[in-house]
Amino acid sequence: MVIKPEIVEIGEKIRAVFVPTGNFKTNIITASLTVPREKNLAANIVLSRLLAYSSAKYPDPIMLNAHKEMLYGTSVSGVSVKSGESTRIELSADFIDSKLTFDGEDLSLKVMSLISELLFNPDCRDGKFDREKFLLHRRLAIEIIDSEQNDKRAYALQRMFENMCADEVFGISSAEIRKDLEALDEADIYNAWKELLSTATVQFNFVGTFDREKALEIIRQGFAGVDRHPVENSTLFVERAEDVTEVTETMDINQSKLVLGFRNGMTDKDDDFYARQMMTDIFGGGAYSRLFMNVREKLSLCYYCSARMFRNKGVMAVQSGIEKENRQKVLDEILAQLEVMKKGEFTDGEFESSKKAICDSLRGAFDTPEGIDLYLSLKSDSKIDSIEETIEKYEKVTREDIVRAANDLTLDTVYMLEGRDSGDDE
Repeated sequence: MVIKPEIVEIGEKIRAVFVPTGNFKTNIITASLTVPREKNLAANIVLSRLLAYSSAKYPDPIMLNAHKEMLYGTSVSGVSVKSGESTRIELSADFIDSKLTFDGEDLSLKVMSLISELLFNPDCRDGKFDREKFLLHRRLAIEIIDSEQNDKRAYALQRMFENMCADEVFGISSAEIRKDLEALDEADIYNAWKELLSTATVQFNFVGTFDREKALEIIRQGFAGVDRHPVENSTLFVERAEDVTEVTETMDINQSKLVLGFRNGMTDKDDDFYARQMMTDIFGGGAYSRLFMNVREKLSLCYYCSARMFRNKGVMAVQSGIEKENRQKVLDEILAQLEVMKKGEFTDGEFESSKKAICDSLRGAFDTPEGIDLYLSLKSDSKIDSIEETIEKYEKVTREDIVRAANDLTLDTVYMLEGRDSGDDE
């Protein structure tokens, strides 16, 4: 099934993306609003939750939930997502297709009207959000930060980036965000909402069957009263590490976490991306990767060892769970496998396995409405290619491209979350 997203420009930095398909039982509408991360960061975290919780028309969450039940149990969610040095606020609705409703009732415009109501007409009075609801969602946001240490693997990665990018917007720490959350009041959230509508890069995703013109008209009406002054979203890309920073922190855990942060030579998120992504995958992606086959399986030096590229910042992280006495052995072997990549000594089988895995994953992305919506949202402030166009770019990557990408990597930070001698906790 070939599906090419259809893009409609509505205004300056406002667009709608339609993926018309009747193949699914559910449809999705997502409003994505992207703004610089350093502005209103804490407020936008709370705002994303409040927008999905109630509105002026449905000030009581019970009323809103009753309305969603009338729409055949439509679900609505609001999240704040880190994207490079930007924040993406997403308000999303998932609802059943008309072929499953009584008498073929089309819910799409009713759901789009609900999204518009939540986004453009929140529960505010006198320049403030409702205080009780604000306090609830601020508390929940703080509790999420306080619980981050429960996932040691994710926490170690976060702490590595907070150290690696300490002087960059990307490295704003959870402690800083928590402090800012505590200082917020309901007027701050209102001001952040007004600024979001005014300055964001906006994209509406429509996955399923929709009356395009009526949906577009609802968006135009929503922004009709907004004084738009869109701002540019940019990220600082540091191409090379000048030296290596080593950080060790201790925690009462059994399994230590070793995380390596690399600068990967990118000048922007599109700089030789496809070669860099495939290089990362061969190095530490699937079960065919160098790190999995050698550091974990052959040498049994760790519980897991994988690499991940962060395109929107131009960095790569290698994560491993180890016994603390194996720190140097694991570090040496990871860097030895990187040398294999730099010298082009990876096998043709590893190269072909990676290319096939990536392309198959992309094809699978369009097997569900959620996969399509995620694909579109990840590109909400950039050019949107079809899956076929993206696969073609991966197919053109050569071994020489992989070697070049590997040689662009420079080690920046070695972070160790050190625990006791051995164990299986994650």
